[in-house]
Amino acid sequence: MRIAIAVITLSTSAAGWAAEESSKLQLNGGLYADSFLRDSHLTLSAKNYWKYLKEENANPKTVHNAWGQGFSADYRSGYFHDLIGVDVVYYGAVKLGASDYFNSRGVLYNNGTGNKKSNADGYSKFGQRNLKLKYALGEMQYHARWGWQLLKNYGVISTSTRLSPTTYSGLSGSVSYGDLTLRGAWVESAMDRNSPDKKRFTTGTGRKIDHLATGDLLWKHPQLEVQYGYGESANYLRRHLLFTHVRPLPRLTLGTQLYATRALDDYRAMPAKKRDFDNNAWHIALDATWKADRWSSKWGIGYTDAKKAHEVGFYPRHMSKNSRGTFTSMAYAGDDYLRDGELVLANISDYRLTPTLAVGLAGNLAQFNYKGNHVRTGEISAFSRWVPADPQLKNLTVWLMFGPGWSYKSSGKTPVLTDGHYTRTHTLSSEVIIEYRFDLF
Repeated sequence: MRIAIAVITLSTSAAGWAAEESSKLQLNGGLYADSFLRDSHLTLSAKNYWKYLKEENANPKTVHNAWGQGFSADYRSGYFHDLIGVDVVYYGAVKLGASDYFNSRGVLYNNGTGNKKSNADGYSKFGQRNLKLKYALGEMQYHARWGWQLLKNYGVISTSTRLSPTTYSGLSGSVSYGDLTLRGAWVESAMDRNSPDKKRFTTGTGRKIDHLATGDLLWKHPQLEVQYGYGESANYLRRHLLFTHVRPLPRLTLGTQLYATRALDDYRAMPAKKRDFDNNAWHIALDATWKADRWSSKWGIGYTDAKKAHEVGFYPRHMSKNSRGTFTSMAYAGDDYLRDGELVLANISDYRLTPTLAVGLAGNLAQFNYKGNHVRTGEISAFSRWVPADPQLKNLTVWLMFGPGWSYKSSGKTPVLTDGHYTRTHTLSSEVIIEYRFDLF
């Protein structure tokens, strides 16, 4: 609340200051094309989101279903005296439909205890409100933000979006020189993608984590991009990541991702049933993307090492509860494909039937060994994406996805064996997103 009041006060003062200075400039016959007001932008958007999953991994059959309508108003100021500005983004969501277990879809607010459909609700929040600064010194470029903000693949911290994105409260900054950029962030709380509540970061047992701190070093060149990131959730998890993208041919991109996570004291102190792994967890992935004129195809392979005594371990994507972790491997899919010893092969391919309509297939196939069983999981989904060419609808996007999958009866991530064998289960998932946005100024 104190941060929100400070940002609103600063933005109000800055807006008044900018207006006064702009008037002075106009009276003197000057121009203020780069002023706080002249470079401001306001974008409105509406997003309809339906997400569905039917699975039988832990129960005879469970349906996870959520449907909502979202709205946002995104105001981004220019920089007063090319130095200081503010961003404020409002998000709202309305419940259209839900089942029990709706909360796993991350679309609607769980306004109650448990996961009953009667708890499903909409929400209203100012998810972003921050003071932003920039400064140039020769070829050096400096940027900083303070307040509620997005952090997309920022070191080991990231965001996830449904009707609104996950946002963080804290301080971030970067300095750039040519192709090289150094970034850092210190955050103390978050608002989840389907909630208006400010939440502190916590361990798996609910113990508060003081802060998340992270930084990264990026080098970008037309033929090569490298990112090294480091971060820690205080006394809980420590993580390193290394990404590369190489473009040996104009149409071909090769990528690598390496993730290494170490358990710290508060993590090791948790009961075994609350831990995903015991001491260290690794995930390594490779991918290759080919882009032609009307089609593209991306293939990926990944492997996880996450030892846990007497159970199947798992690589945790996130640095704590109530946060989101940077994870770009094609193994990203719900709770699957990141188990100890699991090898996954993934593909996503699309073809443009017309300049405005694309169709495609996405699939994953994985295997790990458990007590003599070759446990296999996977899924395949068909999707389409329509972006109309009509100038009146140029910012409309319609996305449809549908497909089956298969997994296994489990307790946590560990297979439940019957006569020494695992039991295969089936899943069915679907997603529809209709989004439209337009700029007011």
